[in-house]
This record gives sequence, structure tokens and C-alpha cells, in this order.
Amino acid sequence: MPLSHDVLSRLASLSGYDQMLEMDTISRNHGVSLAQIETELASFNAGAQPESTPSTSEMDTFVPGAYKEDVDLSSAQPINTGPQFIDNPDQFRMRYNPSHEGLAHQAQVNQAIICPACSSPLGIPEIRPIKVTCPQCMHEAVFQS
Repeated sequence: MPLSHDVLSRLASLSGYDQMLEMDTISRNHGVSLAQIETELASFNAGAQPESTPSTSEMDTFVPGAYKEDVDLSSAQPINTGPQFIDNPDQFRMRYNPSHEGLAHQAQVNQAIICPACSSPLGIPEIRPIKVTCPQCMHEAVFQS
């Protein structure tokens, strides 16, 4: 007895391990061998045409260009690459490295910014350009201003 269209479409929507588990379940429930399921699925996939796939006549009319057009970037808005400063850095505890060297670096901290990757507060000195490595997510950023 062949499998229903609904069962085959559900199988076709799955892949990998999920598909294998579903095939095993269908095999036990319907009393069909895995080989028969694979055969029916292969014929279903060969005969089924997704609605989003363009027809061959539409694909024949498409002719790719040999070059790309230049894009005018003069109207593009620049991305803000500067640090986002924290107004009240005193409300955050920014003690990363308890060693003597770390404490010496922390004594130079007089500004606080937000990590662009994980939004953790970071204490930094006024030196620019400065390379900052977030101790929370290890994201590195260089700030010019």
C-alpha cells in the first residue's frame, strides 16, 4: 500500500536525523519497509515541483550580465564607529585584573564605554587610538575618538 501524499510531503520537508527518525516511525506504524519508503520518497521528490521554483522557460530568458554596475555610495549614511560612552561610570564595578599591573592600568581609567558586541561596561583611559578587548566576550575593537 503506497504512502499518502501528506506523509510523503512531511518526510520531504525533513532532512538528516529528523527524517530518519520519521521514516522509522512510519515504517513501524504503516508496516512498510525502509527501502520502500525511500523509493516512494525519491519518486515523490522527483515528481513534486515546489511553487517557488521558476519554470524552465523563465530560467531560459534570464541572461546574466558580464559586469557589475558601479554603486553610488555618496548618499550612504556612515556607521557610527565611535564608542558609546556611559554617563555615570561610578555605578559600575570595572575591576578586571586583580594583579599589580592590572591595578595600575585600572588607576588610569577615567571613562567608561559599552562593549559594541555584548553591551558590558568597559573602563578605559582617555588615550586614543585605543584597542579594547572586552573581558566578557573577548571582542576586540579599536576606537579613534
